[in-house]
Amino acid sequence: MCVAEDLTRVVQEYQRRTGEETMLIVVEDEGRVTGIHSVGFEPHFGLLVDGRQPSVLWYQQLQGFHPLQTPPSVLH
Repeated sequence: MCVAEDLTRVVQEYQRRTGEETMLIVVEDEGRVTGIHSVGFEPHFGLLVDGRQPSVLWYQQLQGFHPLQTPPSVLH
């Protein structure tokens, strides 16, 4: 699975579990941080990065990411 599909899945799961519209992620390229972004998912638009649809170049440069926020492990 590609990194963009992984990111979409992680964001959708975060939204489902928390009810939040966006989550913060750290974007990495070859082991170094290249940015911190607020990423959400809208069914009609797909991923939204910092409130906008990402460019093709953004997807091409997306080598890896990790969430700065995680959903709760236990829901009440």
